[in-house]
Amino acid sequence: MSAREDVAFLVGSKSREAILRALAVEPRRPTELADLCDCARETAQRTLAGFCDRGWVKKADGKYRLTAGGTMVHDQYEEFVGTVECADRMSEFLANATEVCEGVPPGVLSQMNITTAADNDPHAPLNRYLTIVGSEPVDRFRGVTPIVSRVFNESAASVIGPDTRMELVVDREVLERSIDAYSESFERAQDLEQFELRITDETLGFGLLLVDGHGVVSAYDDHNNLTALIDGDAPEVVSWVEDLYESVRSTSVPLDRLES
Repeated sequence: MSAREDVAFLVGSKSREAILRALAVEPRRPTELADLCDCARETAQRTLAGFCDRGWVKKADGKYRLTAGGTMVHDQYEEFVGTVECADRMSEFLANATEVCEGVPPGVLSQMNITTAADNDPHAPLNRYLTIVGSEPVDRFRGVTPIVSRVFNESAASVIGPDTRMELVVDREVLERSIDAYSESFERAQDLEQFELRITDETLGFGLLLVDGHGVVSAYDDHNNLTALIDGDAPEVVSWVEDLYESVRSTSVPLDRLES
């Protein structure tokens, strides 16, 4: 039997998947598996025979238990199923932020929330962003933005306190548009000692936010519309977003150095 045939055998029946998962917990008899997996005893017996033929299980003392090979199949299959489920859940984000996720560590995306724009709630990602930012002063704010947005500017301004450290990375196009569209706000921001604006020559295609232990990455379509936002506060999530931020920051320079 080929590997493809073995995979087809496993996924060809929900009861086979259920039996494999049940055996991963502890050895069981066919009647136990039939009751637990809601299938006929004959079905459980045929499945066990198929698993035995493939070396995934063996019988001892009247019970069937996974072999080392069976455990490998179970673990890798569960990981694959989880990956497919995550890709489906994150499909809108992944479709518009492919380059962002090329180096994401396994398991990080599965720990993140996702908010997508929908016909009945096109502003859901923006509202999620505003919820995360909040309205109270924060200790530290680091961001990346590929667009000029009054809403984003106002939300950032609302959380700047006397001790807030704020750093924002934009590309040259966003810089020029910001100066043109919000000249007064731009000038006021430059007067804040705790705020640093950094400029990159690279064209940015995604947004990013790190604020008081929470990481956010946002995706935009070809028309610069915010389509999806993923966020989380798990250590692995924040670490990934920090690494992503540093990769962008490393290509940038402070505005005052650019002007000089």
